[in-house]
Amino acid sequence: MPSKPLVGLALGGGVMRGMAHIGVLRALRDAGIAVDMVAGTSAGSIVAALYASGYNPHQMQEIVENLKFRDIFDYAPLLGNLFLIAGDTTAGLLRMPYPLRKPLGLMKGKKIDALLNKWLGKTRLFTETKIPLAIVTVDIRNAALVVFLDGNLAIRTILPPENKFIGDQKISLAVRASSSVPGLFEPVRMGEHLLVDGGLRDNVPASVLRSMGADIVIAVDVGYDGSSNHRVENIFDIIAQSYEILMSESINLKIERYADVVIRPVIKMGPWEFERIGYCIKQGEYETRKKVTEIKRKIESYPYLK
Repeated sequence: MPSKPLVGLALGGGVMRGMAHIGVLRALRDAGIAVDMVAGTSAGSIVAALYASGYNPHQMQEIVENLKFRDIFDYAPLLGNLFLIAGDTTAGLLRMPYPLRKPLGLMKGKKIDALLNKWLGKTRLFTETKIPLAIVTVDIRNAALVVFLDGNLAIRTILPPENKFIGDQKISLAVRASSSVPGLFEPVRMGEHLLVDGGLRDNVPASVLRSMGADIVIAVDVGYDGSSNHRVENIFDIIAQSYEILMSESINLKIERYADVVIRPVIKMGPWEFERIGYCIKQGEYETRKKVTEIKRKIESYPYLK
């Protein structure tokens, strides 16, 4: 019999607010709460993958706190894609064939590809992580949840049968797919799948951790909280904010069903305010410290420890 229950940490999507997860991990570490497995969606997938790959919170903060808008977005290809999209739309309205490439997003995501390869390695697999890791994506063609993890893990059948677990893939590619906000970044093609941001179906993947065998699940929700966002200034803000509003409608019910403890950092900022990453991290740490007693109580009172 294990000496302690397995603790899983579900890190949700929320664009730049997802950097709050770094503060969450710092607070858990300082409190002596060990995370045995981690799952992430969208921005949460980036932090989850870094943590499972061996980065500590200080190292994570060092690599993200100086990120800028230009480090993520491909400006030059953006102009070309806008031209192609306009041409395809015009041809469709005129019922004419369109011979050129039809973009599936405003940007190909080459810059974010380069960052993820730099941070996570081009070839590192899910079998090579320090702790079990799951990355959540959605197949945009059929709305199925596609979860990437170590193929050697024993999976409980908690998710519906139309959803799929895929093992032994490159971590950086799975994270890139999970971070592909529809319309903004082109989807990732992988075999028969066309993959986008997992937040469309499961923005805080507590259910995935249950499938992986977690006894206690801590869920971190950094999504849209309904407050006014005054930094909606361009098409990138519009796409991200619209997407987050849609996701927020389906999050709460699933979190409450599968999570034992829910952490919701209060983060008053827009989706792309890179200059406030430090503030995000502090808010994640602050809210988690308030939950430490509850988390420890859940661990200490787990049934087989009584």
